[in-house]
Amino acid sequence: MAYPLKKVLANNTHKWLIALRIVLIIILLWWMSVIFNFSAQNGTQSTQASDQVVEVFGDVIAKVTGNDHIKIKLTVTYRSQFEYGVRKLAHMFIYFILAITAMLLLFTFDRIPMLVRMLLSVFGCFLYACTDEFHQSFSYGRGPSFRDVLIDTFGASMGIFVALILFCIIYTIYHSYQAHKIKKYNASIREA
Repeated sequence: MAYPLKKVLANNTHKWLIALRIVLIIILLWWMSVIFNFSAQNGTQSTQASDQVVEVFGDVIAKVTGNDHIKIKLTVTYRSQFEYGVRKLAHMFIYFILAITAMLLLFTFDRIPMLVRMLLSVFGCFLYACTDEFHQSFSYGRGPSFRDVLIDTFGASMGIFVALILFCIIYTIYHSYQAHKIKKYNASIREA
């Protein structure tokens, strides 16, 4: 039996809603543990992980362009700048995913205004980024950086933006489907 979305969201004890919230909380906590484990890596491990990403990226570019010499052209200076960019994009990406997950969880609470959901999500990601950088200060060869907190928060903001777009698309599809069902139902009543 299909349940209207507003009815499910308004009834905070609905079994599907509770199950969805539990799943989203588990995913959110799992992703936070992934971030925690990245921060626990020492400087050498973190650099090796970045190097692997740079190598894979170089291999992909070489295959796409057909130019095997492209990796040779990456001098030490350019490679370190490229690796720095990869590290910052990784920061943005992990908080991008964290914010999307947080927003999905907050979407299940119908009574919370959208602006409050957005602010809770970005502030929560900001706080977690601060604690993440603090945790990173205990890892050998690494240190905290407020710039990284800002980069993480920017990634989270982009995640919130994408989550809102997804929400609008799903909301529009759902309401179009409901309007179609109502129209079909009304037409069947008129025929009877």
